[in-house]
Amino acid sequence: MAAYFIAHGTLKNTEKMLEYVDRSGPIVAHYGGEFICVGEVKAVLTGKHKHKRTAIFKFPDVASAEAWYNSDAYKAIWPLRNEAGDFDFIVIEEY
Repeated sequence: MAAYFIAHGTLKNTEKMLEYVDRSGPIVAHYGGEFICVGEVKAVLTGKHKHKRTAIFKFPDVASAEAWYNSDAYKAIWPLRNEAGDFDFIVIEEY
């Protein structure tokens, strides 16, 4: 079943974020991932949400999403990601 990687983030450095996006895109694609959308959070209707932006990617399955996240290629750009912003990541499985 398809899996969705959801990134909730708050930018710290736009230039670093652009570099991170450029470098991470091919790694995501290598693991079968595809970009779905990104947008600014416009309203929190209930509860609390600490981030300003959300991005969603679709993977063939949870194993593919986890393989991408744990890959050496992606781990190599974690420091760049951490300079770009603060993030919370989750993976959900479609059913």
